[in-house]
Amino acid sequence: MRKDVSKNDCSKLSVISLKSLFPIFISPCVFASSDESDSSGVLKLLRALSDLMVNAVDPIFGFLAMPDASPGVGLVIILAGAGCLARILFLKSRDLNMLIQMGRLFPNSEREFADRYPDFEDEMLKFPVMSRAWFEFCETLVLPNENSQSKIFKNTVRPHVFFNVDRLDIGVNAEKSWPKLFVGLGLFVTLFSLSFALSEVSSVRFINDGAEQILIPQLMGAISVTLYPVMSSVLIYLILTVAIRHSEKSITLRLNQLNDKIERGVRFITQEDLSQQSLVLMKKQLEAIQSLNRTLTSVVDANK
Repeated sequence: MRKDVSKNDCSKLSVISLKSLFPIFISPCVFASSDESDSSGVLKLLRALSDLMVNAVDPIFGFLAMPDASPGVGLVIILAGAGCLARILFLKSRDLNMLIQMGRLFPNSEREFADRYPDFEDEMLKFPVMSRAWFEFCETLVLPNENSQSKIFKNTVRPHVFFNVDRLDIGVNAEKSWPKLFVGLGLFVTLFSLSFALSEVSSVRFINDGAEQILIPQLMGAISVTLYPVMSSVLIYLILTVAIRHSEKSITLRLNQLNDKIERGVRFITQEDLSQQSLVLMKKQLEAIQSLNRTLTSVVDANK
C-alpha cells in the first residue's frame, strides 16, 4: 500500500534534513585539512556554528513554508517599488520647477543683466539649494568700472562649473542604487524559497518512493510560485531604471539651459585676456615712470 505524506511531515523532515546537511558538508573538509587530535575540537566548533546557522534560517523557512508567502513578498516588492517611483517623480518635479523659476530671473541681454544684478542676491535667497553656487559664481565676476561707459559684467569661470548636479543637492544620484537593491532582495527571497522547495524532494525520498510521484506536480507548482519575488523585482528594476535615467536627462537639460541663459547675461573673458590687460597696464605705468624720470632729470640739470 502507498503511504500518504502530508505537507507538515515533509516540511518537518526538510528542516531536519537541512540541519543534517551542514555537518555532512563540513566534516570532510575538517578531516582532510587537520590532524585527528585537532579535528575533534574544530569539528565541534563548526557543528555549533552550523546549528546556529540552521536556527537562524529556521524562521525564514517557516515563513516561506506558508502557502502565500512568495506571492505576498512579490506584492510587497511591487508596493515598495511604487513608493520609490513616487519619490523619484517627486524629486524630478521639485527640481525642474526650481530650475524653471530660477531661469526666469535672468534676462537675455548683458545690459539687462547689469541693471538687475543688485536684485539677484535677494531673489537667490529664495532658493537655498542654488544660493551657494550663485554666490560662488559671483566671486568670479569682474565688476564694471564706475567711470566706464560700459556696465557689462564679465565672468572668468563658466557657470556650469558651479551649476551642475555634482555640486548641487539636486537630482536622483542617491536613488541610483535602488533598482539593484530590489533585484538583490528578489533573488534572496527566491533562492531561499527554491532551497525550501528542493528540500521537500530530499525529505520525500526518505519516506516512500511512491510519495515522490505524488508530490512532483506540487513541487513544480511550488517552484513556479517562488519566482514571484524575482519577477516583481526585475519589473521594479526596469521601471526605476527608466525613471531615474529620464529624471537625470531632464534635470541636466534644464541645468544646461540655465547655464546658457546666465552666460548670455555676462561676457566671458579668459585668464589670458586678464594677463594681457595687466601687461598693457604695466607698459603704460612703465612709460609714465620713464617720462617722469626724464622730467625730473631735466629739472635737476636746469637747476645746476
